[in-house]
Amino acid sequence: MDASIVVFTLRKDMKPVEKVKFCQALYGKDVSTWKGKYRYYIPGILDGIPHRRISKGVLVIRTSDLPAIKGYFSGKTDDFYVRSIVPEGEDIDALRTQKQSGNQK
Repeated sequence: MDASIVVFTLRKDMKPVEKVKFCQALYGKDVSTWKGKYRYYIPGILDGIPHRRISKGVLVIRTSDLPAIKGYFSGKTDDFYVRSIVPEGEDIDALRTQKQSGNQK
């Protein structure tokens, strides 16, 4: 299985509101209204892509999913690095299975 590690940093001139919207669109968002009476989940781009989040701004994804990520990152990040890696153990398991959207904690 081909995998890539993606390392990115957001633009320094982004306002905090823009950074939050970027992350919510990428990772998804839990929403509750009326003091928790109604709860739902808004899926992000990564909900449709098997991935492993290593750290802030570091993702391991399948190489075949790179075009979707590159398209989203264009113009929104200062630095964007992609390197091919050999996945092992937990990385292979994470990339084989499709992550289910929702509150999986």
